[in-house]
Amino acid sequence: MAVGTDEAGPTVAGHHPAPASWTARARAARMPLAVLAGYLVLAFALFRAAWADPGGVVYGYSDSILFAWYLGWIPHALVEGLDPFVTSHLNAPAGTNILWSTPVPLLGLLAAPVTAAFGPVVSLNLLITLAPALSGFMLFLVLLRWVSAPPAAVAGLLYGFGPYMIGESYGHLHLTFAVFPPLLLLLLDDLLVRGRSPVRTGALLGVAVAAQAMIAEEILATSALVGGLGLLIGGLTHRQLARDRAAALGRGLLTCAIVAGALLAWPLAVQFFGAQRVHGNIQPHDVAVSDLFTFVTPTPAQRLAPDAALRHSSRFTGNAVEVTGYLGLPLIIAAAGVAVVLRRDPLVALFSRLAVVTALLSLGGHLHIDGRTTRVRLPWLPLESLPVINSALPSRLALYVMMFVGIVVAVGLHRAAGVTTRPGADPPQTARHRTPQRRSRAALVLVTVVMLVPLVPRDHVTTPAATPAFFTGDAVHAVPEGATALVLPYPYPARTEAMLWQAEAGYRFRLAGCYCTIPGPDGRAAFNAWTDPLNSVLVAIEQGRADAAAVLADPTVRVAFDALAPDAVILGPTPGHDELASLVTGLVGFEPTVVDGVRLWVPRR
Repeated sequence: MAVGTDEAGPTVAGHHPAPASWTARARAARMPLAVLAGYLVLAFALFRAAWADPGGVVYGYSDSILFAWYLGWIPHALVEGLDPFVTSHLNAPAGTNILWSTPVPLLGLLAAPVTAAFGPVVSLNLLITLAPALSGFMLFLVLLRWVSAPPAAVAGLLYGFGPYMIGESYGHLHLTFAVFPPLLLLLLDDLLVRGRSPVRTGALLGVAVAAQAMIAEEILATSALVGGLGLLIGGLTHRQLARDRAAALGRGLLTCAIVAGALLAWPLAVQFFGAQRVHGNIQPHDVAVSDLFTFVTPTPAQRLAPDAALRHSSRFTGNAVEVTGYLGLPLIIAAAGVAVVLRRDPLVALFSRLAVVTALLSLGGHLHIDGRTTRVRLPWLPLESLPVINSALPSRLALYVMMFVGIVVAVGLHRAAGVTTRPGADPPQTARHRTPQRRSRAALVLVTVVMLVPLVPRDHVTTPAATPAFFTGDAVHAVPEGATALVLPYPYPARTEAMLWQAEAGYRFRLAGCYCTIPGPDGRAAFNAWTDPLNSVLVAIEQGRADAAAVLADPTVRVAFDALAPDAVILGPTPGHDELASLVTGLVGFEPTVVDGVRLWVPRR
C-alpha cells in the first residue's frame, strides 16, 4: 500500500480514515461530556435524600405539591381531551386559569413518560435534580466561545449550584430550570457580534422564548429586562458596532416576535383574555428583595454559616427560600479584582457592569438594611407599575448576578492560566520550566476553591409526601368519575395534600379549593382567599382555632355546604381530624365509611 501525505497528515492509499477534524471534535467533546457528568453526579449527590424514596418525599412542600400536580395534569388533560389551561378540577365549581400559577406545561410534556410510569412526585424530583446540572452546563457550553473549559466549568458551577439555585430548589421548579438566560446570551452574541443570519437567529430565539414562557414567564420577563440592559450597556460602550448591527438586531427581534407570537398565541390568549383571568401584581412588593448585606451574609442554606451571621440573615425580609443573593467575600473580592485589572477586556467590562446593575435592581423598590426597610427609593421602584414584571420578585435577580459574576471570574481565570501557560507555545519540557507552571496552576486551583467553599450548601431536607391507599387503589371508584369532592384537609397555600391525592387518583374527581391564583371579588389576583363561610371554618378547625359544635351552630356554614353540594367528602390524615369528622357528619347527617386510610361520605342527591 502506498503512503502519501496531505494537510491532515499521513494517509494510506485505498483507505479513508476519519478526517483530522473528526478526531479534534472527539477530543473537544471529552471535556464537555466530563463536565456534564460531573454536574450530574454533583446534583444527584446533593439531592440524594429524595432518591432514597423518590415517590414519597419532596423538597419543600406546598409549592412542590403544586408542581407535582401540574406535571401530572398537563399530560392527563391532553390525553383526555380536556382544556389544559382552564379547568374546574381545581377550585370547583368555579375553576381556575392555571396559567397564572406557574404550570410548567413544557416540563409536564417532557416528563410525561416518567410521570406515566412512576407518578408525578418522581417526575418532580427528577426535574429538580436535573435542573441545576443542565442550567450550569448550558452556561458552560456558551462560555466555551470565549474561555477555556476549566474556567467555563467554574462559572457553570457557580450558576448551576450557587445559593439561588439551591434555595429555589425547595419547591420552585420553574425557577431552577434556568437554561434560557445562557441561551439568550448565546443567540445575542450570534446576532450582534458574529453577524449570523438575523432571520435564522431570530427564529431560534423565538423558539427559545416560547419554550421559556412555557416553563416560567418570570424568568422570561427578567431575562428580557436584563438582556435589554446588556444591549444598552454594550451599545453605549461600542457605539460603532451598535450602529452597524442595529438593522440586524431589529430584523432578528422582529423574527423572534413573530415566531414566539405564533407559538404562544393559544396560551397567551387564554391567560390574558380567557376565563378566570386575573389582573394586578400577584406578589407583594418590598418583601422578597435582597438586603444590602445579603451578598456577604450566609444563611442557614450554607454549610459555613457562623451564628453571628445567621442572626443577621434571619432578619432579612422574605422567606428563607428567597434569600439567595449570597456571594461570599472571596468571590466578590475575586470578581472585583478581575473587573479592575481587566477593565479593558470587552467581556469583563460588559458583565461586571451588568452584575452591579442587576445587584442594584435585586434590592427592590426601597433599600433594606439588616432587615429594616428604609425610605430610600431604588431603581426597581418604577418597574413595579409595569405589567408582568410587577409580579417578579427582585430577590430572584440573584440568578443573573451569579451568572455575570461567574463570567467575570471565568475570564479572569482564563487570562491568568493563559499568561501562565502561554497558549500556542510549545510546552516546556524541563523540570525547571514545569515547576513554575505547576505552582501557578496550583495557585489558580486554590483561588477557585477559596471562592467556592463559602457557597457549599447544607444537605437538603425532604418532607414526606404520603398518599393514603384509598386514592391509589380500587376504593377511590366509590367517588363518581368527574364528581366534585370536598377533600380534607381543605387545600390552601399552607396545606396542599389534597392536590397530591387528587393527582395520585388520576384526577378522577374535581377538587373544592386549591393552592392556585384565582381572581378575587375585584378581579385582582388572590391565593384562594377564605371568604366562604365553609372553607373558612374548615381551615380554622384544621388550625385548631374552632371546634365542630360551635361551627354547626352557624347556619351560614350549612348554607355554604349545601351550595357546594359535594358528591363526596373525603377526610385524610390531618390535624383536627376528629373535629373535622364531627363537622362533616353533622353536615351530611350520617357516619362515614372508613376505608384505606380515609373517612368517606358519599351524600345521596
